[in-house]
Amino acid sequence: MMESYRIMLEQLRNKNVDEHFIEHAGNVYQKALQTDEAERKQMAVEIHEALCERIEEKMGLIFPVYSYLLHIDANAVYMENFLKLIRVLQQDGQLSWQNAYWLFGQLNSFRLQHKDCDTQNTREMLAALIQRALACCMLQLNVAVCPKLYPYRYAKRVVVLTEKLSADNEAWRDFVLECCYVLQHSMEKEVLLVNTNEAASRAGELSFFAPQYEEEIVNHQQEELEWRGERFAFYQCQSCLTDTKDVESVISRILEYNPGMALHLGDSSFLAAIADQWLPVMTMGGTFGAAVVSGTEFAAAYDSLEEARREFLGVVKHYEQTIQEEKNLRSRLVFPSDYFKEEDRRVRYCEAGLFHQYIAKESFHIEKMMKRAWAASIKVMKEVERICKKHHILYFADWGTLLGAVRHQGFVPWDDDIDIAMKREDYNRFFAIAREELSEGYCIVDGTYDEGWPNTRARVLNVADSDHAHIHVQQEKLDEFYGCPYVVGVDIEPLDYIPRNKEEADMQAGILQNVLSVACKLQDNGSQITEDIEKELKLIEQLCNYHFTEERPYIHQLLRLASAISQMYGKEDGDEIAYMCSHSYLKNRENYRLKEEWYEDSTPLPFETTTVEVPLECMKVLKACYGNGWFAYYRGGAAHEYPFYQKQEEKLRELGIVLE
Repeated sequence: MMESYRIMLEQLRNKNVDEHFIEHAGNVYQKALQTDEAERKQMAVEIHEALCERIEEKMGLIFPVYSYLLHIDANAVYMENFLKLIRVLQQDGQLSWQNAYWLFGQLNSFRLQHKDCDTQNTREMLAALIQRALACCMLQLNVAVCPKLYPYRYAKRVVVLTEKLSADNEAWRDFVLECCYVLQHSMEKEVLLVNTNEAASRAGELSFFAPQYEEEIVNHQQEELEWRGERFAFYQCQSCLTDTKDVESVISRILEYNPGMALHLGDSSFLAAIADQWLPVMTMGGTFGAAVVSGTEFAAAYDSLEEARREFLGVVKHYEQTIQEEKNLRSRLVFPSDYFKEEDRRVRYCEAGLFHQYIAKESFHIEKMMKRAWAASIKVMKEVERICKKHHILYFADWGTLLGAVRHQGFVPWDDDIDIAMKREDYNRFFAIAREELSEGYCIVDGTYDEGWPNTRARVLNVADSDHAHIHVQQEKLDEFYGCPYVVGVDIEPLDYIPRNKEEADMQAGILQNVLSVACKLQDNGSQITEDIEKELKLIEQLCNYHFTEERPYIHQLLRLASAISQMYGKEDGDEIAYMCSHSYLKNRENYRLKEEWYEDSTPLPFETTTVEVPLECMKVLKACYGNGWFAYYRGGAAHEYPFYQKQEEKLRELGIVLE
């Protein structure tokens, strides 16, 4: 045993764990159980000292050692340090929610069995572990069709969450109903009251994970409650929330109600913590959720129900103020002073390498100018949004912008532009309106209408004229666009219908691909027509019954033709939409097919310091575009060099202009 003990400690201290490590650790554990208490404790001290140095590689091998350590000596310090390690792995994305869920169950049971480990610190750390794990679980289970963080933020609807609402607790029941009455009757809010039936907290256990204290819950079939003549929508959970599927159904019910806010009346609620991942939850009674272990009943938090009522009115007032302040803030473009600092963002991702291999990375460097370019792009987006809101035009974040909004609440760290999409009818209407209504200093271009623009998607630019798009070095322009001197813009893609008939869809895609291919060849050839290009042009004329003229650039005519082919089919011809110019080039065109119903409406999600509109069914859109692994962090190829302003930057250097 002593030899195994020596080898195990040596490997831990040298950070060089080999394949025999677990075998040695097991031998040590078996022998330690046979020694006296003093020797076991001394061994535990030495093992713990060696474990305190974090080992980056083969981290999973360390988990059993901590388990052995705790069974050798149930010391709270050992457990807390183990939990710190687990939390670091969880925060870095190295620990799946399933593994975190399992570890929580094991360690929480251990805490309950060993009083020395039942400290406030271990409770709070266990709570943080399970809250994050189950929040990730909710996202992966696609609880909401889309993450509704800010969709109906200023709506009239409010969800009130409570636990153990019963006729036996008449005083508490009346208090909760009175709060609902104030919200609905006096403050004109529509109320959904949800009684979660979560197991009450006893002896410091997390309420969600205390099955030994579950009680039989009467299955109320009521869908409404009435108090003082006021009716409230009411949802009675069927049983204690002891399974993720139970939580999923309750959260779904809440989000389907489309509340702008949830108010939690109680002392501790796991459900409130999970709901807070999608919409703001304000609480009274001190704390809520798996983020905190209570150990006291709600009533103990107040000297009287009168005090609780005063607290409730304060929370409601703060709720109103919070919404108004946020509304004011998000109507402006406000960036914190430290936003434009250079940053090495800690994010684990894989970058495309040679031979289709991916290289694992630990962080991504974001330079100051990229932050300024982001801010300038957002400003352009807000100009687009202003016109859309004024004329009731729907726009949707697209491609990397949509991915960033859902996954990062802002730009994907290695993305440098903003992409949005509009259904064709809205796209055409927006283009016509924008030419007249864009603010001074902005313009919109589209290859269908503008001879000098080589693209079938539109772009709104922060310059007055795309033909004379110069770098901004005037101080006034630099101040307006947060110190970014470069020409920035927002790409707008039109979404057209894919015909239901597969033969027609394939024919349309094939012709479109040919048209765009010739346009690309002309661009690469400096618009010079070769013999091969001339043959292809004649073939296109025959296929499309179209006549090219020498009076206009051929590239422009090809792009106009491509736009017309993209719009061949309408709502009566198909149920799916796509950006046809990209769709036509896909080898497997079954992948990037978007249900038109996913784009019936939009909802705002946080994006950097503001919000951006996304499709209501944004999760389904992401899966259609990126597959089920859309949440994995990969940096692949892009449509342009990163950063987009690289060539503009070189131009500044040539002019001898240096910007801070």
